[in-house]
Amino acid sequence: MREGVYSFWAINMMTIREKAKRTIERYNMLCNGDTVLVGVSGGPDSMALLYLLMEIRNEYGIVLKAAHLNHGFRKEAADEAKFVRKTAASLGLPVVISSINVPAIKETDGISAQEAARKARYAFFAEAAEEAGASMVALAHTADDQAETVLMRLLRGSGPLGLSGIPPVRKISSQESGGRRQEPIIIRPLIDCSRKEIEKYISERNIPFVTDSSNLKMDYMRNRVRMELLPFLEGYNPNIKETLVRTAEVASRDNQLLDMEADRIYTTVASHENHGAISMEFKALKALHPAVSSRVIRKAIKAVKGDLKRVSFQHISDILGLIDFGEGKWSLHLPDVTVSREHDKLLFKRGEGRR
Repeated sequence: MREGVYSFWAINMMTIREKAKRTIERYNMLCNGDTVLVGVSGGPDSMALLYLLMEIRNEYGIVLKAAHLNHGFRKEAADEAKFVRKTAASLGLPVVISSINVPAIKETDGISAQEAARKARYAFFAEAAEEAGASMVALAHTADDQAETVLMRLLRGSGPLGLSGIPPVRKISSQESGGRRQEPIIIRPLIDCSRKEIEKYISERNIPFVTDSSNLKMDYMRNRVRMELLPFLEGYNPNIKETLVRTAEVASRDNQLLDMEADRIYTTVASHENHGAISMEFKALKALHPAVSSRVIRKAIKAVKGDLKRVSFQHISDILGLIDFGEGKWSLHLPDVTVSREHDKLLFKRGEGRR
């Protein structure tokens, strides 16, 4: 067997510690001397991550610190913060604990509770990492989370980028961090470990944890997917979770290559105009394969808008359709961006969107 290549059987025979180490080494997550901030909610996944990293920290020569955010949703959240503080103290780890009123962010920004929580969480991790002097933030997403994410995106309608799922490693963007000079790297050492494996690890070591009551509420789509849809699909494919995880891995691998090509082409076809607009030669864009031109278009939208929020797979498909068949001048209004054909150019400019 070549180094780095494992059979499905061999991977299933690994312990959670072996799987996590394989993931760490596969994605070069840790280096000697790194300070790693571990996001600890107090639930079983994050507690497993904390204890596992404690087990292997000397092997990798890393320094661990913990972080916990009270989202302000539930009354028991204050007790969870106390639990994390007590756990960190028992392990001799420094801990950063903060609270924020996520429901207020939800109302002010007019976004969903999940999006408001995500926004608050990443801003907190960036701030806490800076305070702790950490270059890495370790989060406890699992293979089950990956499967659920891929399925949710498939249901909502997503292209290959969305089907790539949760990346094992990524940088917190400047927008997410609030423009901080330091943008820590997020690592997910448990992304190849199943929830059953984590439950077994927790049980065997008598690791304490708390239960988040919101994980049982059926008004959240992720909970319905986890508790209703995935068990139903297992009736058709008992290995549906593994199938979805492999789908994400294949999509991610292909996307990396396509993104590299799109980055190269973008620098040759995109021109900066007045007021932050971006223009591209229409013929050059039309000559590209749609798999590449769609990514070039996304890069232009992000450059103009600052992000890709509310820009859907359908929006990109509409632009591609007009590039192929739209004659003369035309305009398409996306959230906060207008895309228009003006003579021999495609122009992306910030403006009021209708969709």
